[in-house]
Amino acid sequence: MKNYIVNTVRRSLGLSALCVLALAAHPAFAQNAADKYPEKPIKIVVPFPPGGSTDTLGRAIAQKLQEKWGQPVLVENRPGASTLIGSTAVAKSSPDGYTLIVSVSSHTTNPAMQATMPFDTLKDFTAVSLLARAPVLAVANPNYPANNIKELIAMGKAGKIKLDYGSAGAGTMTHLTAELIKKQAGLDMTHILYKGGTPAMLDVMSGHLAMTFATLGQVQPQLKAGKLKALGISSDKRYASVPDIPTFKEQGINVVTTEWFGLLAPAGTPPAIIAKLNAEVKQIMANPALGERLASIELASSTSAFLNDFIKAEISRWSPVIKDLKIKMN
Repeated sequence: MKNYIVNTVRRSLGLSALCVLALAAHPAFAQNAADKYPEKPIKIVVPFPPGGSTDTLGRAIAQKLQEKWGQPVLVENRPGASTLIGSTAVAKSSPDGYTLIVSVSSHTTNPAMQATMPFDTLKDFTAVSLLARAPVLAVANPNYPANNIKELIAMGKAGKIKLDYGSAGAGTMTHLTAELIKKQAGLDMTHILYKGGTPAMLDVMSGHLAMTFATLGQVQPQLKAGKLKALGISSDKRYASVPDIPTFKEQGINVVTTEWFGLLAPAGTPPAIIAKLNAEVKQIMANPALGERLASIELASSTSAFLNDFIKAEISRWSPVIKDLKIKMN
């Protein structure tokens, strides 16, 4: 009789557990969880130091989400290893919507550069929305002898100027843009690796580094203040907010690249929470006031499915380029 009672209790507990799991999988249960979200602070990881375009964008989104939901939305800067440090932390976080990351192009170039990856780029994340796009600029100290890419190529081949350059990190779009120019022009340019675009920019301004490649949002204030000068921009046509800067194309270098920014969550985050985040992000990115604040980048939004597909396409696009350029993580 005792064994019968124990077995009956065990079966009852098992059935109860199954009922709980069934309820959790039920759409109504999931929707109820999304209705309550967020119930505690949200963390947005930025895989770069403070001060750059990614950090500015992440903080703008955090502010708007906090205003809307009344819960703290904190930005945590986790730079280094071509965004792998921040991305790894998010990939291993609980898939509950409370840890997010503003990812950039290096998210899709890292797989081709790394001998091993600490996570699966496609399987360990789910997309929330595209956030923005931005062109890449080559910028130098105002005292740098070359005034544009065309002059840089001529002076560089004649051995008249320094050709070391910085970027936001190995495999970032700033790095790839520089390497594509280097290959087309046949220049022997030396890459100085930084943990973000801001430290590289500061070294150029102080004269310790010849030039750097950076997104427009990062360097536009310094360009306006005369602390940097632009040698060219990677947009297909002259960019509306800086129409005086010539494109690389019109200077004889057929290089057109775009940095992208997207909001991601750990894989397994409930679809209802992803949908709620996506709806809020769409409203935020369409806010005219935000557009004025971030005029140097092209704000955007998308469905989660679109960004997931875009990430797959970018991995396919850049993997052969990285292999051809022989770029490996230092």
